[in-house]
Amino acid sequence: MNEAIGALVRMQKDWRWPRFIRSIEIFTDEEQVQINVLETDRPVARRFFEWCAHEIPGVVEGALDYRAAFRVSSNSFFQVNRWIVDDLLDCVTGDRSGELAWDLFAGVGLFARGLAKAFGQVVAVESAPASMTALAHNLEGTGGRSVTAETLAFLRSQSGKAKPDLIVVDPPRAGLGAETTSLLAAIEAPTIVYVSCDPATLARDLFALIGSGYALSSVTLADLFPQTFHLESVVELRRS
Repeated sequence: MNEAIGALVRMQKDWRWPRFIRSIEIFTDEEQVQINVLETDRPVARRFFEWCAHEIPGVVEGALDYRAAFRVSSNSFFQVNRWIVDDLLDCVTGDRSGELAWDLFAGVGLFARGLAKAFGQVVAVESAPASMTALAHNLEGTGGRSVTAETLAFLRSQSGKAKPDLIVVDPPRAGLGAETTSLLAAIEAPTIVYVSCDPATLARDLFALIGSGYALSSVTLADLFPQTFHLESVVELRRS
């Protein structure tokens, strides 16, 4: 990452640098580097990306393919700490098994594909267009299928349908919110695994879920971003 940033800083001083660029996103898995130009409505010339590829080893166009065979598209969500991601996956999926599992806020399918090894069917729900192509690719050849929908809309549509054995939720920092937690409680899945990146919204949502009949089974903390205040939590709730 630092090598890529250093190269871009040097390039910015060159007359060839496109002056309309205001923001750049760098995404890497250590061996590959993805450069995305943000905040512009102008097409970026191919020669700029060819220049990046010349200056920065490992630059790729399109998606990154992780060693774990995960495809990650530009602007999609993925747990990027390559040292902990396998442990995080094990913590969420564990030795759980059953007929049906839901992965809500699925991103590119990190948890969904892991669950597909032990569940007859996995439904991965994601609303971000940037993630859907990679999600579909990552679920190929598994018992999982992707659904393009907001989590709230998906839950509203599930009244009277088959109850999952497990629900995994990995919401953004804003958490689940009152209506989502209420709908989850009404579904009454035996187990919910909540992956959170914000302790405050996690506490709020747990208060609602526990009040609706769930009990804490385990809490695991993962330091995905060392030397920062960010902390990932994995909470297992079981229907009491």
